[in-house]
Amino acid sequence: MRLSQVIELLGNNVLQVVNPGNIDPEFEHVESDSRVLKENDLFICIRGQTFDSHLIARELQTKGAACLIAERSIEDEEVIIPIVYVKDSRLVEALLTMEEYNHPYRKLTTIGVTGTNGKTTITTLVYHILSIFERKASLIGTVRNVVGDNIYTNPKNTTPGPFELAKLLQLSTKMKSEYFVMEVSSHSLTMNRVEGMRFDVGVLTNITRDHLDFHPTFEDYFRAKMHLFSLLKSNGLAIVNGDKINIADIHISRNRIITYGFGDESDYRIEDLDISRTGMDFTIHTPFGSSQRVYTRLIGEHNAYNVAAVIALLNSLNYDMDHIVKAISSFGGVPGRFEFVEEATKYGFDVVIDFAHTPDALEKLLRTARRLSPGRLILVFGAGGSADKGKRPLMAEVSSRFSDVVILTSDDPKNDDPAEILQDLEHGIDKFKPYLVIPDRREAISVALTLANRQDMVLIAGRGHEDFQILKDRKIPFNDKQVVKDILENKFRRHIKK
Repeated sequence: MRLSQVIELLGNNVLQVVNPGNIDPEFEHVESDSRVLKENDLFICIRGQTFDSHLIARELQTKGAACLIAERSIEDEEVIIPIVYVKDSRLVEALLTMEEYNHPYRKLTTIGVTGTNGKTTITTLVYHILSIFERKASLIGTVRNVVGDNIYTNPKNTTPGPFELAKLLQLSTKMKSEYFVMEVSSHSLTMNRVEGMRFDVGVLTNITRDHLDFHPTFEDYFRAKMHLFSLLKSNGLAIVNGDKINIADIHISRNRIITYGFGDESDYRIEDLDISRTGMDFTIHTPFGSSQRVYTRLIGEHNAYNVAAVIALLNSLNYDMDHIVKAISSFGGVPGRFEFVEEATKYGFDVVIDFAHTPDALEKLLRTARRLSPGRLILVFGAGGSADKGKRPLMAEVSSRFSDVVILTSDDPKNDDPAEILQDLEHGIDKFKPYLVIPDRREAISVALTLANRQDMVLIAGRGHEDFQILKDRKIPFNDKQVVKDILENKFRRHIKK
């Protein structure tokens, strides 16, 4: 690809071209990481949170960059290679990367799922069903990335950056995948990570408060989520929770929008929900006049929404309802999403691990738990550091309202002061209800298990499947489910033997 072709491709994104020699170099590769820059690469300067590559333009030239893309002025007179000034470097990175990889998404049925909650469950369930149908699919998300036989656990981001995304798409085509199923975070939509690709189906689950450390306002967060629908292919479909989202906010034709929910006007309508400890049943009514009873091992009204979304999605891709419903019944769930620690039942109480880390998700978790537990609800949770501070007291307020006992503890404090996080949480606690503040998470879990009586339910929220706790200066191994099992094995069994 030559410089002239790049300028033509970027069109109105180009603000100015500074080309001292009026040359038209040809590039072998597009790059934005200075550590791996090679000779004759086209380098995209990006202003990141901790590093701005605009500041090392001379070094980039020395390393062999044939041209720079920049969104900030580069004043260094020693830099004599062409500079293309653009409105948004991250947008250009996504566009040029996908161009370099020859748009592999065009060979795949691409499914993007966004929303505050439910992304991981929906994408994993879709992948599970497609696998049962013997359809080759890739799965990209929070817990793991799966492409063919390649499994990558603990991904750095829910949604990969442009280079990694393009490589995963390309690998999917090489592995003969038919589907590419991915979670699409608000960060990725705002930072243009997915701007270079297009989706056959976009799913929006809900939009409630989260990530207001990153988004300046809730409105900005809302717009980011809605942006997914501007990335649909020309005949792409929007699958939307009609109870939570006003479809008037989606600016595509109504015949390309499919809704699901409990509301009477939902295209796929949920009715007669029955929840138990082992799963739930509900009736789903389709827009074609048929209805079917659905059984799933997932639990909770929020998961009824998730399952309905999957039914709507796959049915819209012309899969048979009978086959979809049968495949759903075999799905065991996602690690760390309302996951029972079965070892606790022998002691007469339940322990549930869940990823809930927003006020809305905590409320859903606790409401579901209340329907299942005849005893007390004992909640252990904290709040992540380097994140939306405003949601901390809101989460605590919800916990007081729906729990019988609350234990505030550490989550992933990251760069924030753990004591300050706990203080923020404590501001929202109802001081007339039982609560404890125990900074050490292992100790907090141990105390919760010790407090539990027969028929109580201990809920450990916030971290779900995660295997490491992130502190300011290090990461330490910590998985909530494993910690519970260790405590039950080492502490409870010893007491029983006595």
